[in-house]
Amino acid sequence: MSHLPPKFVALLLASALFAAKAAAQSTTPEAVADDFVKAWNSHDVKAFDRLFTEDAIWVPVAEVRVVGHADVVKGFEDIHNTWAKKTTITAKDTKVQLVRPDVAVILFHAKYVQDGKEVPVLDRAMILVVVKGADGWKIAAGQLTKQHEGA
Repeated sequence: MSHLPPKFVALLLASALFAAKAAAQSTTPEAVADDFVKAWNSHDVKAFDRLFTEDAIWVPVAEVRVVGHADVVKGFEDIHNTWAKKTTITAKDTKVQLVRPDVAVILFHAKYVQDGKEVPVLDRAMILVVVKGADGWKIAAGQLTKQHEGA
């Protein structure tokens, strides 16, 4: 068994730590939308965990408001252990409006797919308010909108 030089081992360790840190944050507002889609499609609650601020607010339907990081993430865990685990989503028509250098609003249309087919009753528009902190961009508030009755 060969021995690696200590500097090489230190470099590998530093690279791994940097890669883990980089993977744990969204670097731009646009990346938040992409990371949300990846989290949904992976059905991994840990992927959702890193997306939200501690005081996040999530409105999954008009009648419900979920407040706080733990409860928001728990909501995603619950649905991904039931109906959502058989779905994937794609983001269409993503728009980002920078409100301030550290606050942005992201709008996109989420197309839900189940068993390889789009699920029309689950087409939703999404609005995310994201904020930039020391650890990257995170969702401070978000809402799914219901499909227009005339659609």
